[in-house]
Amino acid sequence: MTTLRELVLEDGNNLTVRDALHQSILAGIQSSASRFRVWVSATLNNQGTVGFKPKLIAGLLIFAVSLWIRSLHAVDMAPLIHGPNQPGAGMTAEYDGRAETIADGHGVMVPDNLKPSDTDFLAYPPGYSIFLASIYHQVGRDYFAVQLFQNVLNSLSSVLIFLIAAQLVSWSASIASGLLSAVSHHLAYYSNFILPDGLCALPLLVSVYLLVKAERSASRSLWLCAAAGLTLGLSVWLRPNSLLLGPFLIIVMALISLRRGRSVKNAAVMALVSLVVVAPITIRNYVVYREFIPVTIHLGVVLWEGIGESSGDRFGAVSTDDEVAQQDAILYGDERYAGSWASPDGIRRDRDHVGKSIAIIIRHPFWYGGVMLKRMGELVKYSAQAPLVDRGDDAKVSENGNTTREVTTVGDLSLAVGKTLHWTRAFARALQRVAKETALVFIIAGAIIMFSVSWRKALLVAAVPTYYLLAQSAMHVEFRYALPMHYFLFLFAGITWVVISAAAFDWMRKLGRLFVARAPGN
Repeated sequence: MTTLRELVLEDGNNLTVRDALHQSILAGIQSSASRFRVWVSATLNNQGTVGFKPKLIAGLLIFAVSLWIRSLHAVDMAPLIHGPNQPGAGMTAEYDGRAETIADGHGVMVPDNLKPSDTDFLAYPPGYSIFLASIYHQVGRDYFAVQLFQNVLNSLSSVLIFLIAAQLVSWSASIASGLLSAVSHHLAYYSNFILPDGLCALPLLVSVYLLVKAERSASRSLWLCAAAGLTLGLSVWLRPNSLLLGPFLIIVMALISLRRGRSVKNAAVMALVSLVVVAPITIRNYVVYREFIPVTIHLGVVLWEGIGESSGDRFGAVSTDDEVAQQDAILYGDERYAGSWASPDGIRRDRDHVGKSIAIIIRHPFWYGGVMLKRMGELVKYSAQAPLVDRGDDAKVSENGNTTREVTTVGDLSLAVGKTLHWTRAFARALQRVAKETALVFIIAGAIIMFSVSWRKALLVAAVPTYYLLAQSAMHVEFRYALPMHYFLFLFAGITWVVISAAAFDWMRKLGRLFVARAPGN
């Protein structure tokens, strides 16, 4: 590196000492940054070739940890299940009622007793009710059994982010990412809701994994992308939030790929197939209601309620479903509207809400931009939104942890797993506490580290979180709406854990060598 004295002597007439000092500092920073990038790259890729058996063991470990944590949360939530205080009880009742209709043989896509005037049917996509009906058909209507199925499937989601990270970063980072998603109190807590919020992450993660595999396979890329589109479409059947993720990924692949034409074609195939998979819902909606409704009519109410939450009385918007229904009854002069925001005439009412909301946003763009930033902050607020595993000495937990009851049903088996592991609660809570307190800082640090090493891969990992942050912050939002994005954010946090661990190991090794060198006789 050029010294300060050399810089001054280089051009004594034009180069001042201050200029030389600035250039020297800049050169030092650039040199340090370069050395850091080289060290990080070596750290993340120093494990060599990993065989199938270690991969399998790591995947099984992540799955087991994930199921363990989710089962403990299932026991914590057990006193509320099948009761009026069950989380999301109103929405669960909607899905449950449709599932029972399907299980009783009254139609899967369209109930045989549906009245065209009943637009409540358009409030939610059909996928989760079909999922519930399939469980009810096998084991009966038991929310505890549903929790077991969901916790097993959602534990596979932790394995999927492990596989994605292994393809994009390294096996060390992939193991850290998988374990972080496995112990996450948010992902485990919402996994036990009888709602599709947690479940929709699995097909989305499969879709991204297949897209990444397609980028590495010249011969099977189109087939892999078609499969990715299929699973992405299935995610929309559960929740409509990812409807435009396919087109968004086309833009991302155009920005990051060295083989732009091939990558854009792959992403386009995935996006097109996903829309084809969603098409039966759109066609059903048109056949029944003679209106173009891609999936649901929920957009207007979440926009309107989002404005109500953020503005108070400023624009006349309200912030809850019941308030929207009451307001509609007054505005339209129809008392029937007071019962629900979605029916009757839910299509017209929701479109009117969209129009009113967009008009406000256009008139106040800077205010709404600030609102969106605040909502983004709420979506990554890991210190709130969900409880940790309850303490082992909690009286409620001690009662729920009684394992003397005989396991006779699938629902009992669901709780038996968590009850048997009652003694691990203190350790599980400690793990969750560490992950919770470090989450946001480690995500930011990991993103910076990955962007410094490979901005293309970093953008691909950030694609799903970016999509959810932009899409969800534009309207009323709850943490559970964007659960899929957190798997990808934990990948960034996993990188930070690996880098810190490697740095600590290097420091201890150097310290050990120093002690050996200074030992008597050396």
